[in-house]
Amino acid sequence: MYKLPLALILVSFVMNGHGDEYQTSPMLGDSLNRTITIAEEERIGRNIYKALQKNNNIVNDVFVSDYITYLGNKLSRNTSYNRNYVFFVTRSKSVNAFALPGGYIGFNSGLITLTQNEAQLAGVVAHELAHVVLRHSAEMIARSNVNSIPMWIGIFAGLLAGQTEASIASIKSGIGLSVQQNINLVRENEIEADIFAARLMQNSNYALIEMAKFFRLMQGDANSQSYLNEYFMTHPLYSNRISTIENKGRQQSGAIINSTNDYEYIKNILMSSEKTSQAINKKANNSSVINHRLALNYLKAGNYDKARQTIQENYDSNNYNIYISSLMADIHWAMGEKIESRNIIKKLLEIYPDNNAINFQLLKQNIKDSFNLDKSVLELKDFAKKNNNNPTIYKLLAEGSEKIGDKYGTKLALINFYNLKGNLPMAYRIIDDSVKSNYLSDIQKKNLLSIKNRILCNSNPPLEPVFGPKTCN
Repeated sequence: MYKLPLALILVSFVMNGHGDEYQTSPMLGDSLNRTITIAEEERIGRNIYKALQKNNNIVNDVFVSDYITYLGNKLSRNTSYNRNYVFFVTRSKSVNAFALPGGYIGFNSGLITLTQNEAQLAGVVAHELAHVVLRHSAEMIARSNVNSIPMWIGIFAGLLAGQTEASIASIKSGIGLSVQQNINLVRENEIEADIFAARLMQNSNYALIEMAKFFRLMQGDANSQSYLNEYFMTHPLYSNRISTIENKGRQQSGAIINSTNDYEYIKNILMSSEKTSQAINKKANNSSVINHRLALNYLKAGNYDKARQTIQENYDSNNYNIYISSLMADIHWAMGEKIESRNIIKKLLEIYPDNNAINFQLLKQNIKDSFNLDKSVLELKDFAKKNNNNPTIYKLLAEGSEKIGDKYGTKLALINFYNLKGNLPMAYRIIDDSVKSNYLSDIQKKNLLSIKNRILCNSNPPLEPVFGPKTCN
């Protein structure tokens, strides 16, 4: 029995290397725009993202999200297609990445930890960017008989939640394409994405040869690792496709493999979120990266003394390393040595005053310890505006606002938190209860009702009033 390729449904990364054509902006035909607008794509992507947050599938660690956003922005700025991308990492050991409609691009932690350097990861990012720029999700929707946006949200969300069979059955019953048409659509989209990604890698000065090495790596492990077998069932990689990328890569000179030292430390953070007891038993050496990984696991296991001992030497000799120092700060905090912890973070901020993750770490410490609360809450509000896709930040903001007695600020933060987590009933309840209260001003209540309307209009589907004027655009 033919199985609909997952790549047709969830536009995932598969590399190809045919042709030399390259487009820096999508070719948007009238029929495609009439079928699904960019605004509708964004609504689909946003609701799927919320569904993933609701199920706790997204890694909200600020270090991780900052790094993958940095890498995504580094590549996307070399396209002429302006869009507000949301790059994120999911909690999954499977090797995959996916481009959702509307510029939401996810990477499974299993894929990131399998890569050997930043250039290999950049190749995946470039390919996913290509799917978004070329609007392949919209094309798939336009060619299908499934014309319900809520249905598409359900299909995508089901696939990402592991409900593959049910989601595939849903789309097979309504997509209206033959087997050959399905195959052709996948092939066409992947060829386009490969061409785009290869040129984007070159324009960003990343080593294209590393992309090919990553595919060779996966091919070599496919027989021994079940999750890779699953990957190849839905993402076939042919030798000629890899060879084409290799040939292009050999023509580069002076290309980047790692742009920063962040890559290895981010992998450590992702690996520490899993049960990696083997890493704890591994003998430490002078490598700060290895010791960082070991200390992370000791900290997670509650062995604080061993965690500190493991990285003490690295910290003493290199206390300007963001990852070593921030981890040392976390260890001191866990041991109840809060002043020492805060001093480490302050020293880091003297060196890196604009570092997003370090600033958040200090704000988190201040609010948890009720230190300098008024200033910290104000700064966290500004921080949340710049990082408005992370529910963890709003949860902390709600805690800080409550501590200083800011009832309106507490409600706003909680509404944003529950909205991002996909718990709309709770967000509505907070708004409705607040509007009925007597501790908020009329202006504040009016603002909350406006927020409720915005959430309703962006929900799945838009919950417009049955009677009366339509309020959603």
